[in-house]
Amino acid sequence: MDSVTVARSLRGSIGMLAMDWLTAPSTFAQGRDRGMPEGMAAYAVGRWGVLGDCPVDNVVGAAFFWHPDTVREMVAAGRAVISPSAGGAVWAEICAAWGDEHLAGFAGADRLGELLEAVVVAADPLNAPLFVGWRDAVTAPPGPGRTFQLAQAMRELRFSRHCVAVQAAGVGPLEAILAGPAPFSAAMFGWPEPYPDVGDLGDVREEIEAHTDRLHARDLDVLDGAERAELRELAKAARRWPE
Repeated sequence: MDSVTVARSLRGSIGMLAMDWLTAPSTFAQGRDRGMPEGMAAYAVGRWGVLGDCPVDNVVGAAFFWHPDTVREMVAAGRAVISPSAGGAVWAEICAAWGDEHLAGFAGADRLGELLEAVVVAADPLNAPLFVGWRDAVTAPPGPGRTFQLAQAMRELRFSRHCVAVQAAGVGPLEAILAGPAPFSAAMFGWPEPYPDVGDLGDVREEIEAHTDRLHARDLDVLDGAERAELRELAKAARRWPE
């Protein structure tokens, strides 16, 4: 199976599989129990904490779609409680625990992990700092937890490619959000109204998604056609598990 087809498919399988846990109530509760702050301050030193104890503008750049001032406020609140490096490590442990629970009994978990690891290890780190942070945070032993950590790293890899595609199209983060499938996310990401009219960006948005697929496809070239087809089917099955 060709790489672009698989890259497009993973947008909805790995992308969604490795999304729900980031803002799940149980994730925040576990973080709080381990010394992390409340709410989105935990997200700031959790998901973005894998960047390490870096300048806040590094986080602003990696967060990309979030309003810069919102990122700075979240990071400041989070770092007042726990360091980013410590918060990122906690978040990675919670990620593995989610996988151990939600992929328990999934027969393809180990094989999915093997295929994801092959891609994650070989992927070009250029313009993908958040991916690199999550790649290096994969520390769980083989099993559902490690597979889920790899899925999270893979999700950040596509996210990084998507950010490059948005910039290449000459579109700003806010405009990309408003022209996309979830324009309501603009408020969640801290962008204040009034919003610009993006009615003329429909075709541009489609090209951004296609460009993202092409960029991410290069990451999948480390697998042969049969392995890519296997990855596609296992990722779809994991997303549906348990049926």
